[in-house]
Amino acid sequence: MNPKFLLGLAFVLSGNCFAAIIYPQAPDGGRQLVYHMASTTLQQVPGFFGGLRVEDLTIAEPYQSYYVVSSNLVAGKLVAATKSGYGGGWQYLLTHATNDVGMAYLKADEKTGKALICTGIGPYHGRLEALRIAEQLPQVKERDYELRSLDLPWFFFRAVWLHGKADDIFIPLPDNWNRWKAYQPCSESEMIKILKPIEQKELDRH
Repeated sequence: MNPKFLLGLAFVLSGNCFAAIIYPQAPDGGRQLVYHMASTTLQQVPGFFGGLRVEDLTIAEPYQSYYVVSSNLVAGKLVAATKSGYGGGWQYLLTHATNDVGMAYLKADEKTGKALICTGIGPYHGRLEALRIAEQLPQVKERDYELRSLDLPWFFFRAVWLHGKADDIFIPLPDNWNRWKAYQPCSESEMIKILKPIEQKELDRH
């Protein structure tokens, strides 16, 4: 499968190909399922996208969502221990002009790559801002990174994840409790240092 090479806001909104942030091959038929879900959502809740029509929305190229189980994170394991599949596995950012307005979640067949179902549409959590920051990073101008999402929903952690052959960069999204600094790029070791005590505290509570 050939990855698509993308750059800046243009890569989010249009998929034009220029630089070192890449998306994985999109699920076959995924965009159509997302469009149908967005249309259905607007029929049921006309104001869901702040008064926008489905024709006003751009469906960005998707990327995969990953998570790591609590025991691995507490043991100091992150990248090597991640698994795909949270929220169906694929995320499609919905935008209007230069603003993000929603996120669609889609499940695909792992063997065939065919889209199976759009499981829902929800908030965007500030991902477009994180993508803008990602494209300006000096590392991105030097080598390739695959765009991913790291999602740990049990304590409301989400981050844009740039996965490279030699290193990984995480850009955490905003947190209501100020447990981490939003939009501050982190290495894998820095991310573990932030998340490990939070995860341990969650485990102790249960």
